[in-house]
Amino acid sequence: MRLPLGLLALAALGAAACGAGREAEEAARAGRFSTPEQHRCSWELRSAAGASELRLSCRPPAGGGAARSCTYRGEPRLCPAYGARSRQYWRQILGRLRRRPHPCAQGGPLSARLCGPGRAPPEAQLRLLSGPGPSPPAATAEPTAEPAETYCAERWHSLCSFFVGFWEG
Repeated sequence: MRLPLGLLALAALGAAACGAGREAEEAARAGRFSTPEQHRCSWELRSAAGASELRLSCRPPAGGGAARSCTYRGEPRLCPAYGARSRQYWRQILGRLRRRPHPCAQGGPLSARLCGPGRAPPEAQLRLLSGPGPSPPAATAEPTAEPAETYCAERWHSLCSFFVGFWEG
């Protein structure tokens, strides 16, 4: 009699994890990161008419100048691997932006490894729409959130905090 009860408990945990995955995917439409030059950037992902826009707003370190904002646009859905692995695609794109000293500076197009040259048409790459410009003034300063708060569903916060802390060292 214990085996069916155990299977029922596992099924309930699986359903909760799937629900948290959907919540995390919706929450993954915006976030923050820092560059090697200590610029603090916030990003927001928007989709419209088959194209995706990644909007960035970056602040330099204290006393380093004015904040900058820019927008990257592309059609990642043209990449065959995007449909099944869209989260991996966006993680790779954001990883490339994190490694740039100045994410809004003119540079080559952004592409994920899974949709790189030869694997997808050039339209799938994200290109800088406009050069860096002054960022619009923020209405209120938001407190810096911990990565676990940004990327994890509330009910999984403690477990996720452990893994994020482990990953960050």
